[in-house]
Amino acid sequence: MEAESAAQGAEAKPGVAAGAEATATAAVDTVAVGAGAPGAIAPAPAATGAAAPDSGSPEAAVAVIRDYYVAIAAGDYARAYRYWAGGGEASGQTFEEFRRGFAGTASVRVEVGEPGRIEGAAGSRYIRIPVEVHATTRDGAAQCFQGSYTLRRAVVTGATEEQRRWRIYSAELRECGAGEGR
Repeated sequence: MEAESAAQGAEAKPGVAAGAEATATAAVDTVAVGAGAPGAIAPAPAATGAAAPDSGSPEAAVAVIRDYYVAIAAGDYARAYRYWAGGGEASGQTFEEFRRGFAGTASVRVEVGEPGRIEGAAGSRYIRIPVEVHATTRDGAAQCFQGSYTLRRAVVTGATEEQRRWRIYSAELRECGAGEGR
């Protein structure tokens, strides 16, 4: 899950790891996916690539994060990349860099915490979604990252349907236990 180890400004790129501040969260939702993931959960209809309606609710934003990890675990990196704003541009990586960042990932499980409040600014809405991500590399090494994703959606008149959907705007993730004296 090396794809999120670099930063978009001070924030992370796609994949999982990043170097900004993170907060531990109580898991309220877990999605386990990938080869050998214990208790793997089948993706919801929206996770299969079907364009589900985006209500603009916190639940719709959480669904984006869940579906992002379902796509990664399925090896559907093109779909995962499109969950980033600007058709992947907000990731700070080309699609090929993004895809290569997951080359060593065998499985991934995401625990989604309680979403923050939806905040408004200049025709956009933002929401912060806390996560803890557990991944296993193809050589069996366990990885853990925690922090949050910030999602954005446009609400101005004239915005396209795509612009009105929640999309990942930034990520702030770091290795579990980082900065705790380890």
